[in-house]
Amino acid sequence: MWSFFRIGGICIKKIIIKGVQKGSIAEEIGLKQGDIILSINQEKIIDILDYKFQIADSYVKLEIENENKQIEIYEIEKDEDEDLGIIFESELIDEPRSCHNKCIFCFMEQLPKHVRDTLIFKDDDYRLSFFSGNYITMTNMKEEDVDRIIRYHLSPINISIHATDEQVRCKMLNNRFAGRVISYLEKLSKAGIQINTQIVLCKGINDGKILEKTIHDLAKYRVNSICIVPVGLSKYRDKLYPLEELTKQDCNAVIDLVEPYQKEFKEKWNTPLVFLADEFYLKAERKMPKYTDYKGFGQIEDGIGMCVLFDHDFKKEIEHILPIKTKEKVITMITGKIAEEYIAKKAKKLEKKLGNVRIQVIAIENHFFGEKITVTGLLTGKDIKESLLEWKKAGNTLGEYLVLPRVMLKEDEDIFLDDTRLEELQEALDIPIVVTDGSAKEFIHACMLDSLEQPITKIGEFTLGNSYENSI
Repeated sequence: MWSFFRIGGICIKKIIIKGVQKGSIAEEIGLKQGDIILSINQEKIIDILDYKFQIADSYVKLEIENENKQIEIYEIEKDEDEDLGIIFESELIDEPRSCHNKCIFCFMEQLPKHVRDTLIFKDDDYRLSFFSGNYITMTNMKEEDVDRIIRYHLSPINISIHATDEQVRCKMLNNRFAGRVISYLEKLSKAGIQINTQIVLCKGINDGKILEKTIHDLAKYRVNSICIVPVGLSKYRDKLYPLEELTKQDCNAVIDLVEPYQKEFKEKWNTPLVFLADEFYLKAERKMPKYTDYKGFGQIEDGIGMCVLFDHDFKKEIEHILPIKTKEKVITMITGKIAEEYIAKKAKKLEKKLGNVRIQVIAIENHFFGEKITVTGLLTGKDIKESLLEWKKAGNTLGEYLVLPRVMLKEDEDIFLDDTRLEELQEALDIPIVVTDGSAKEFIHACMLDSLEQPITKIGEFTLGNSYENSI
């Protein structure tokens, strides 16, 4: 929360403390909710970057204005990098920076009306890029912002490039300044900042020769990765730029274009550098790259390498499985259309190994966003509920329980994109639900559960940030 005061006609922001953690240094020295931080080490604090940098040393000088408007100075000796335990209104202290672009492919512009606010807020904040892995366009950045990234060594930084051709980038971001900020890449690269880049591929706009130029230019800056994902097109595109869905032929053309670069970069730097979303390979019906090509799967939240990682872990896990010696049971696995055949094949292999378990895979049509959206991560509770109620109405069984991946839910709450709650779905279908973390290990584990004591059971490791649009 901000407080304002004026000195010589200049408006100065003060930072109000929201609370302190129990047992922390802040509690020990007597800081309270409502106290105002004026400076740390005689430096003004603008945001979380300044705060983290200034409190990192073993000696910290804290200037506080208390509730009685008195100024108090605290000299603190502590371990290096030990936090003070001060809680702020927001994680950035400052307000997050919003996106000023009107990208022709922006998925948030394609959402239905009346969705929750967190779905339509478009952040474009380099601080969140570092702390949360968000992608930024750099169009709301100035030279001093680049200098702050370098000063605080915010590495890696994730940047949405889309095209290095200035005219094309301006067109795609619908921002006449979008081309010139590409120059920031060189400055960041020279300063040793690792840069992950993203390209949302739009047919006839940034594919073909433009894509080749983009890959060539980014390789010069020696970026950490170039991730290419296909544009997502919902049914809510009235009055938006006319974009086309990528066909099987288009996906094959992209793979053919990228593969020679991957080979070249692997020979030069021992990394393919350019990574394609799994959706390209699934749609093109092409073999995916090797497990070792994904270099630690750092691009997995872009939907890149998920199938290969799943394959690798599935083969490893299934070797140690023994047949289940219980009565035969049926369970239902939910997925998106793009992954239906892939998941069904894995289910068949697992069935043969387990013996007494039949796994039926049901791919849900996405009516909420439209049939062109086929990824699992964008399925909604209402679509799942209505599809499965129709399934039951036709005389089919859902079996003993339903299995679905966590990626369908809000990262910090059991709620789908359409605000349907997980417990609502469970009650409507009148069947227990098992939520997995999406890994091969928990895919197998979910199919081997003996009995469920709760209507909703969660298995696997659940961490914030494991939901992403391009999840298969």
